[in-house]
Formats: sequence, C-alpha cells, structure tokens
Amino acid sequence: MMAPPPTAASTSAASWIGLILVRFLVPLWVLAGAATKLVERSPKLLPEHLRSVLTEGGLDLHHALSIFLVIEFAAIAVMVFIPRLARITAIFMLLVFCLVLLHEIFNGNVTSCGCLGSVSPPPWLMLTIDFTLLVLVAALPVRPLQLAAAGVAWGVVSLFAVALGVVSVAWVLDGAKGVEIVVPQTTNDTGQALTPNTTIQLPAYYSLDTADWPGQPARNIDLLSWIPNLPATLDDGQQYVILYSRTCEHCYELLLEHFSYDPPAATTLVAIPEMKDGFIEDGQIENPCIDCLELELPIGVDWLMTPPIVIAIENGVITCAQEAEDGMMPQCLPWHGY
Repeated sequence: MMAPPPTAASTSAASWIGLILVRFLVPLWVLAGAATKLVERSPKLLPEHLRSVLTEGGLDLHHALSIFLVIEFAAIAVMVFIPRLARITAIFMLLVFCLVLLHEIFNGNVTSCGCLGSVSPPPWLMLTIDFTLLVLVAALPVRPLQLAAAGVAWGVVSLFAVALGVVSVAWVLDGAKGVEIVVPQTTNDTGQALTPNTTIQLPAYYSLDTADWPGQPARNIDLLSWIPNLPATLDDGQQYVILYSRTCEHCYELLLEHFSYDPPAATTLVAIPEMKDGFIEDGQIENPCIDCLELELPIGVDWLMTPPIVIAIENGVITCAQEAEDGMMPQCLPWHGY
C-alpha cells in the first residue's frame, strides 16, 4: 500500500522550518563561532590538527584565521540575503565543519576544536550538532523569502562581507605582534656569568615540533632559550625539562607517577600559560614534584603545544623529546628506564 502524498499543510510547515534553519538558525550558529574567534583572535582556536596541516603548508596561522573569518562572514550574509544560494551555502559550511571535526576526532583530538572560542565543547558534541543541522538542511524544503530586491541584496551582501572582512583581517593581524622579553644572565656555582642578559623578540605564536630535537644541544633550541632562569646545570649530567600546564590532568598523572618521590635525574618544570595574557587561576592542580625546580614560559605568546612535553637531556644534548607524553606508558623517560 502506497503512503499518502504529503499534504499542503505539512509541506508548508516543513518549508517554514527549513526557512528558519537555513536563513536564521544556521547563520546564527556560524556567527557564534566567527564572533568568538574574532574577539579572541588567537590561532589556538583553530582545530589542533588543522593547525598542523596549515603550518606544514607554510601558511601563517593568523593569516589563515583571518581568511576563515572572512569566508564565514560572507557565508552568513549570503544565507540571510540571497534565497537561491542560502541552502547550498548552509550545506557547504556545515559539511566543511563536519569534515574538519571528523579529521580532528580521527587524529585523536577529543578535547576542544576551538569552534566556539576557548570554551568550546568537545569535537564529538560539535560534530553531533553540525551533522544534525546538515541533515535537516539537506532534507527539508526551504520556503523562499526575499528580504530585498536581488540587486539590493547583493549590494548588502557585498558591503557586509567587505566591511566585516576588513575588520576581521585588521583585528586578527593586529594581534599577530610578538612580545619582547629579557632573558637574564646565567651564572655558575661561583657566580661567574656564563651568558649575558639578552633581549629577545618572541613570536606571536609558537607551534611545537620536536622531530629534529634529539642529538641537538639543548641551548640551541629556541623554545628552551626563551625560558627565563633556566639553570646553568642544564649542561651537566642527566636532566629532564618538562613543560606542563597547571590545569592539565595528564600532566599531574605523569608527575605523580614518575616524579613525586626522588626523581632519578634533576628535573625542571616549566609552566605553559594557558592564555596569551596569562595563566588560568581556577582549576589549578597541586604540583606533586616537590624536588623539581619550577619556572614559567613568558606571557604574551600563544603556545601551541599539547602538554606534558618531556625533554631528556644528557650533558647538554637532547636525547629525546615527546609531546603529549603518556603518564602510564611514557616514551621519553630514559633515566627512569623507559
């Protein structure tokens, strides 16, 4: 028995729902993400593994962020003011969002995609929302609603896209300025200066790549040279340098398991600022390593790295370096026997 054809009333209701989705809800959803990224203007808000792809391609992350914002604001304007392109634009944007989120999840990012700024929900939840919207937009008819004559609509879209595009590019690139710090001199046990005070211009963001670190002198690594008060004894014997976040549970687990009592090598902990303008005070976890020297990375840089980062050094030369070290099955704790 054939199903009865849809009634005019049901078709009309579905088309109104489709209209609300395509012309209002999806643009507002895209606007929420674009607005938070514009306000925070941090490359850290780009999905973690997308950042890696962009960096490997040689693209500056501030430029990439500004380009994505221009595209999102232009898409919002098209969905709101151009009825015949609204649905296809909504499908395109949601499909791209879903593909990026799938890429993040398949590559192990289950914490944050930066989609809604620094308070973004996990990628799987964002994917659920985006995929649900995508299915609804693709399935439901969309009632045509012309808000203005075609010529006027295109003029509004152009003006809106250009204006917000210029603002986005200018604002994001203004945040691409680095910070100048003074690295104090290092001295030996007798007080003799080994290195002078040095003024260094740090970049606006730093993407970690430890692949070529093993075998290099530790003091030749930019990241290590930027750590104020790094001990002169770094060149002597076996050492660990661990970059961690004070709000990172994985960091706490690593330190509790392997450094809470009598570590086998001198250990320096370096706290990574969670934000460009400082540390997050709420949710800090007590450091279990009472024998570790504690230092901090400079504020003013977007530190794009996944803690804990463990660096093992012997007589000033790096033997191994591991980002996102596993506390239960570590790969870079040679002085512990791993």
